[in-house]
Amino acid sequence: MKPIETRVAHTGADELRLHGYRVFAQLLGRTTTAQALILGMTGVLLDGEDVVVIDDIVTAMSSADPRLWPFKVTRLASAYGSAATGLAATLLAGEGGMYGSNRLAAAASWLVDLAEGGALSDAELIAAIRESGGGFGVLYRAHDERLIALSAQVVKRQRQSRRYWSLCDRAIKLAREQLQLEAHVYLALAALCLDLGFRQESVAGLGFVLLFHDALANAIEGAEQAPDLLRQLPWSAIADHSPPARTSPRFGGSRPR
Repeated sequence: MKPIETRVAHTGADELRLHGYRVFAQLLGRTTTAQALILGMTGVLLDGEDVVVIDDIVTAMSSADPRLWPFKVTRLASAYGSAATGLAATLLAGEGGMYGSNRLAAAASWLVDLAEGGALSDAELIAAIRESGGGFGVLYRAHDERLIALSAQVVKRQRQSRRYWSLCDRAIKLAREQLQLEAHVYLALAALCLDLGFRQESVAGLGFVLLFHDALANAIEGAEQAPDLLRQLPWSAIADHSPPARTSPRFGGSRPR
């Protein structure tokens, strides 16, 4: 059997390793939660000047209002089970949805494609916005307040001239002025991550991080409350689409219990 290789981590008797760094000798006492989180997710150890961008992003994305539909999923699932159930349901529902990792990945892909295409005229950039639209469009309000707050923070930290942010900012202004179209915060998040050196494929992982901390607040409270109203969903409205039980190659035809 061909072994499965990993470059993520290794646990030894006296030392742990995370993406090649020695946890006790190199990281412990020097590394923040945000640095460790991004290192585990991307393999990139951000320095102090860069890691504050992650802090800004997570703080600005603290929109855990349970009336928002991603967290309605959290509340419903946690009412039927535990906080872990609510959290897992939210992350699963975000896969392929209009929020979460997929939309963030689409925004990153759009920016990378534009940047690799060379200098664009205003007309060409407007045409690209019309064609894609993945990072644009704000529901139920005139603008995305998180985008506005983050944009001010980018200027405050003097990061507005970086490659992807410059392209993002230009697209945002053109869309607003020429198309009366507002950008979604995920376009800004993708630009910030790319300027931090994230590979395009790694940007999507931030979507799980941002859902996690907002969903966790709702999952804990939802499991504590477990309101009867949310537990009265009729069985006729529930369909089981889980895959059939699998057989184990190790134990022949026996099924896991």
